[in-house]
Amino acid sequence: MQNKRKDEFHSDAMLPLGICAGGGALFLSLLCTISYSSSAEDLRAICVLTLAIYLLLCAGAITLYLLRYKRLRGIADDAERLNTEIYDVFKYVADLPYAVVDLKGNVKAINSAMQSILGLSSPLYNAPLRTFCDISPAELANLAIRAPEYATRRAVDREGNLDLEVHNDTYRIGERTYELYPYALRSRGQEYYLVNFRDVTDYVDLRAKLQREEPIIAYIVLDNLQELAQYVRVSYRSAANELETILQNWAQEIGGLLREYDRDKYLLLFSAAALQRCIEDNFNILERVRSVRLGDNSYPVTISMGIAATGNSFRECESIASAALDVALQRGGDQVVVKRADGIAVYGGQVKLLQSNTSVISRVNSNQLCAMAARAGNVLIMGHKNPDYDAIGACVGAARLALCARGDGESTDVRIVTDLRCESFAICAEQLAGLSLYDGMFVDAATGLDMVRSDTLLIMVDVNNVNIVESPDIAHNVANIAIIDHHRQFEVFEFAPALSYIHPTASSASELITEMLEQSPFAEELLKEEATLLLSGIMLDTKNFTHSTGAQTFSAVHYLYGRGAHTNVTRSFFYDTPEELRTSGLFGANATVYRRRIAITWIDSKNMGEDHTNPRIAASKAADKLLAVRGIDASFALIKTETGVSISARSGDRINVQLIMERLGGGGHFDMAGAQINGTNLKQACERLKDAIDDYLRAEQSGTKKTAN
Repeated sequence: MQNKRKDEFHSDAMLPLGICAGGGALFLSLLCTISYSSSAEDLRAICVLTLAIYLLLCAGAITLYLLRYKRLRGIADDAERLNTEIYDVFKYVADLPYAVVDLKGNVKAINSAMQSILGLSSPLYNAPLRTFCDISPAELANLAIRAPEYATRRAVDREGNLDLEVHNDTYRIGERTYELYPYALRSRGQEYYLVNFRDVTDYVDLRAKLQREEPIIAYIVLDNLQELAQYVRVSYRSAANELETILQNWAQEIGGLLREYDRDKYLLLFSAAALQRCIEDNFNILERVRSVRLGDNSYPVTISMGIAATGNSFRECESIASAALDVALQRGGDQVVVKRADGIAVYGGQVKLLQSNTSVISRVNSNQLCAMAARAGNVLIMGHKNPDYDAIGACVGAARLALCARGDGESTDVRIVTDLRCESFAICAEQLAGLSLYDGMFVDAATGLDMVRSDTLLIMVDVNNVNIVESPDIAHNVANIAIIDHHRQFEVFEFAPALSYIHPTASSASELITEMLEQSPFAEELLKEEATLLLSGIMLDTKNFTHSTGAQTFSAVHYLYGRGAHTNVTRSFFYDTPEELRTSGLFGANATVYRRRIAITWIDSKNMGEDHTNPRIAASKAADKLLAVRGIDASFALIKTETGVSISARSGDRINVQLIMERLGGGGHFDMAGAQINGTNLKQACERLKDAIDDYLRAEQSGTKKTAN
């Protein structure tokens, strides 16, 4: 401060000194000029006059300077006094804690507010900042760069909304939470940080409270009570009342509000904190509902729940909860789907649901699909990659429905997109070779993409994941999409399908298409060759009517037989070749039993020979055979391909292989699922599979134990 004052003094003194020197030189020059033309007496008088004027000029300049200096000195003294007093206020009075920290993170000085926070009796503190605040010198330097940006933020935005966000990192000091705002300063050649500590405890606590008490909306439906009540002698209403009591008690436990808005359908409002507790106990309400048995029936009652844990308004939350419930139902029920901003989480899925009567639903969806096909400029139909008989049969059935809806003259505007090199397609195409209608009906993905128009209708069958359809590019470029599938839906669609008929209790996509044809005005138009392909799809997914078969399945088969389907022709589709028998032996030789109830086998596709069939088909057949072994509740067949390892999974009614495969990025049904793990070998894939099985069994056992407690 003193050096600064000296600099100011020298700067201010330059002006009067300059005036004196300049005036002296001017008068001396003038005196010399006059002396050449004046007498001695005159010169004496002129010199006296000049000296007097010069002295007066210097005296005036010095006087003005002294007056200005006195005024500036008074201002400087006042400023210094104020700075000293303000410093004392910040150090001893104001509740604005700060610490002066060097570049190594050592505290050099603190004020009384900081002293009070640390509980120190002395204002002297010479220790590292990390002693009471867990921040490194590097983090402190980074904060110093960002501090001005954070310090200028508004507590209330322009719309008047309170800003409860803590934009900086927070640190705990004692029982309080602080934001740090370090500013670089320099004193006596040394660099320091002046670190201000902003108490944000109330902000953090308020934000946490708002997050805990954030309202959550959930939809709940009873999955199978109506179907079960048809087979036991029990009062439906009394059973429904018992389940409602369980739900009401559960809602009371979590502090929620439950209201029935329709038959067997409920709306639940509860808090985010209650949702977290439910997640921690894996939604044990599912197990509590499963404990309800009707009469002497051993089959449990189940519920499905869709929860919205995101959304900016109640209207948006309601829409999200409804979509989450659809996912839970389309995945087969007995599940809770929680939709968050970053995706969905699924809980439950321990029970395989009964097959329900879908005749009315099929009629409604059939009429809607026919209307959409009639309005469309053209129709493209496709299933999943590496199509099997179910995918191809469902495509053919959907094509028949679209052709009839559009009229006989519109046949050129209906095409099936599939892999023309696939062995399953070659076998099916051979059955349709005699029908001129199917000349040019099947096209590859590139040709199908060229046929996309603004008014194109895309019908996706036997698949609900856009990423695994025959041509994802077509799906991404078509606005109107209809989905008909029997696989469980894993997540909410990124688009809004014009028609979504996903029914996981159906045995196959061919069964759903068959029902839609039977319930349509064109039931008599189905050709015997088409009926045979639909029958092959049902036989494939039901393993010759021994798996996932119900009354609706046999009703669909009865219709197909009435339209001329040939069982003998269909059975020939499933004959094994000698190479397939050899491959089956390789799978059998590697089979092992894991956890005493799970069979695992594997082979490398290189060992299958040159004439082998599709590796995935070989794996699925191996998994089917292993499931027939006594004491095995689930089977997994792994096969090494060029890109990675494919896994085919099968189970009975005790293990949900879909949940296991989803842990590996796959999906499917409760009892039939698969996954593709790219960039790995068989050993690594087996270890990941075992880890996924262990996680599933632990979650299953945890839910059972918590319910028992």
